[in-house]
Amino acid sequence: MSDETTYQHLWGWRGADDIQRTFASHFPALARSAPHLMEGPAPTDPVLLYKAWRDVLGQDPAYPAQQIGDCVSFGHGHGNDLLQCIEIGLGEPVVYQETDTEFIYATSREVAGILGRQDGSYGAAAVKAMTTLGMVSRAMLGGDGSYSGQRAKAWGLSGAPASVKAEAGAFKLGSAALVSTWDELVAALRNGYPVTICSDQGFTLDRDADGFCRARGRWGHCMFIAAVRFDRPGACIVQSWGPACPTGPQALDQPSFSFWAAQAVVARVLADGGSWALSKSPAFQKRELPPAWKYHDAA
Repeated sequence: MSDETTYQHLWGWRGADDIQRTFASHFPALARSAPHLMEGPAPTDPVLLYKAWRDVLGQDPAYPAQQIGDCVSFGHGHGNDLLQCIEIGLGEPVVYQETDTEFIYATSREVAGILGRQDGSYGAAAVKAMTTLGMVSRAMLGGDGSYSGQRAKAWGLSGAPASVKAEAGAFKLGSAALVSTWDELVAALRNGYPVTICSDQGFTLDRDADGFCRARGRWGHCMFIAAVRFDRPGACIVQSWGPACPTGPQALDQPSFSFWAAQAVVARVLADGGSWALSKSPAFQKRELPPAWKYHDAA
């Protein structure tokens, strides 16, 4: 069975249609909203934001695999988890709590007007919901907090319960900005802002000796980017199909559920117009990252 047929039921990005374009228009491009991030010499050392997980949690998160086509909520929820760890690593008074993806799935579909039986959502609708309606953590849901594809399906059909939505308003994402070029991606990551990606670019699911997967086929999928490197230029993409997907060698201490993709391929993904830098604050600020997140050989 091919990679495409194995995972096709998990593809949940609805595509670059009029709904996405409408919601994308609510957010500025990163280069316009935060031009100061684009300043300075181009980096040459890798920027490894995924190391914030290990610094704060002691290990990479033990995320379960998707069960339905709710990848948009996985990309944005797990991106928000990494953002929390980055803020903690930078000394912000943040208490880490794993983000509930089912809530993001339901509210993104609600703001986009697509509640119903068919799976899927839009990255632009996810960041709209996260910045306006807020988020909840798995801990806030108590015994019901573990990931459930059945709960995602039910909330995606009729919306999240009002009692849960009432708790979300205190936990809004500060802002989001459209990332459509490689330079914007590098600027976001080097200042500690993960970038979610939604596109129809597919990949092989076997990493080469440098941890890279080749572009192949079409997916209609959402993931997020947690690192960039420049020796073999590319970005580290975090996947949501289980802890051992893709398979093969890992490089630069990347998580087991990630792969590197070539710069040219990543640039095509960004050009699709479905990629978002996430910020806890209303404004994107220039920030100095810990050396261990920037240099592979740092202690």
